[in-house]
Amino acid sequence: MQSVLQHCKTLILPFNCAFSAEAPVHPELCLPKPPKPPPDLPLEIWWEIFQFATYIHYSSTVKPMDPFTPCRTTTNANGPNTPYVAMKTKLSLVLVSKSWRKVGIRLLYQHLVIRSPARANALLQVLESSKTPPIELSDPVQLDTPPAARTLGYGEWTRHVEVLTHVRGSRDIRFLQTTFQILRNCVNLQMLSGRWMHGLPIEFLNGVAGMLGPRLSELYWNERTIKPDFIDTLSSPEFLGAFRALRVLDLRHWVGKELDSRSPDAERSELPFVQDLILSTHPRSLQTATILKLPRLSNLSLRNPAWKAGITEELLKAFLKAHGAFLSSIDLSYPLTELEVDVDYHATRKGAAQLSLEPFLDPAVCPNLETLTFSTVSPRFGPETHHPTLRRIALRGVTADCLYPDKQTQVTAHLKAIDEDKFPRLELVQLSGFLVEAHTDSVIKDVCIWWVEHFEKKGVDFLDGEGVLWAYSEPEPEVGKTAEKTSKEASSVENSSKDGPCLKETSLQTKEANKKAKIEQAETSP
Repeated sequence: MQSVLQHCKTLILPFNCAFSAEAPVHPELCLPKPPKPPPDLPLEIWWEIFQFATYIHYSSTVKPMDPFTPCRTTTNANGPNTPYVAMKTKLSLVLVSKSWRKVGIRLLYQHLVIRSPARANALLQVLESSKTPPIELSDPVQLDTPPAARTLGYGEWTRHVEVLTHVRGSRDIRFLQTTFQILRNCVNLQMLSGRWMHGLPIEFLNGVAGMLGPRLSELYWNERTIKPDFIDTLSSPEFLGAFRALRVLDLRHWVGKELDSRSPDAERSELPFVQDLILSTHPRSLQTATILKLPRLSNLSLRNPAWKAGITEELLKAFLKAHGAFLSSIDLSYPLTELEVDVDYHATRKGAAQLSLEPFLDPAVCPNLETLTFSTVSPRFGPETHHPTLRRIALRGVTADCLYPDKQTQVTAHLKAIDEDKFPRLELVQLSGFLVEAHTDSVIKDVCIWWVEHFEKKGVDFLDGEGVLWAYSEPEPEVGKTAEKTSKEASSVENSSKDGPCLKETSLQTKEANKKAKIEQAETSP
């Protein structure tokens, strides 16, 4: 009956005002669309995605980045991750849903930075309060859960703790007590980075060594103060020897005690699992590393910092005498600032005195050396340089204007000095951090191909920082005598352009020869 009345109304009043209707004309335009839910993926997949979105190298490891790691040109409008951006992303992830919170909370507490006493107190309060969640009597699952599974808290997910003591109040003993309690709550801690601006009491050192010694895998201990002159601290090689599970040890800013008066017959502390060692050219760093026993040492990163430090050849020779036989990879260059953080990096560092490559390329000192990384400002290879086991060379600090073969630059001098007589087993030469695609120079690809062909004659691969071996695309083969003529013309053009770096003309002339051959073939065909 209602539908009949409505039909009669439309017959009597065919023209109606749209604004008199109770319902909106287009309800789909007036109501906001519900937000699209995220795709239904397993939590393991979300974990990998979140890790990629918040990854920062020095937050994940103390070890420097491998110079042969392929770099990529940044396509993100926001650029690479920074600690501030990564922390904002982590805080946003835990607010999306309960399932995302379970995954994001692990990333949020994975790397803890203690910047001040106030922040240390807040972190300790959160870690302590998260240990024992409230138990609901109506939930039988929580009643059946053993107490050991409910007392770990957020500290279960912490893998890296970084302690900074630049703020006022960091010298107070209460700050050290709070820091020690935070370390005690992180039951699965793997990395510890400490920047100590003040002297540490022996009780704190013994407590940290006794608690973290059996399970810590990476350690960075910085005792360098703001003053340029080093002073003695209570740290000793025996303190380092307590960390028996270490894999990575960073002693760039180690101070310790004066070791000149140490007896040569004194027992040496052993770190049986250390594979990566990061040192500076300061005497304290080299002396301490020489005293330690490192039977599994494989990778050495030696930094020449911009702050006051003296390069002592005797100490370097003593270190290589003690550990040179174990080294398979040596990095003598400064790291790239856009890839990893280096507190010693400075613009004047490139012009500072660099280490000579000869002591490390002596087969009697480093007989098992396979990888060598150095900067463009390093001294050149000597005429008698020879190493039978070296397989890879990485060159850092390369710029496009220094790569032209006809220019007399330090880069071209290093590259031209590499030959099969000096390094008979050499397989790879890579320009670490130099991305050909990121340069606007239209000729840089041709220059890179020139170097590829230069090293190809020696049986060596030449790659850029992205890990790409550049080459020209081969022309399509022709059939018959015309194809033979075309190949001969192309080979003659290539032979005539071997002496010059401008390889783009070679490619253009080859294309013109192919085009002329196709025209001749079309004219002769019936």
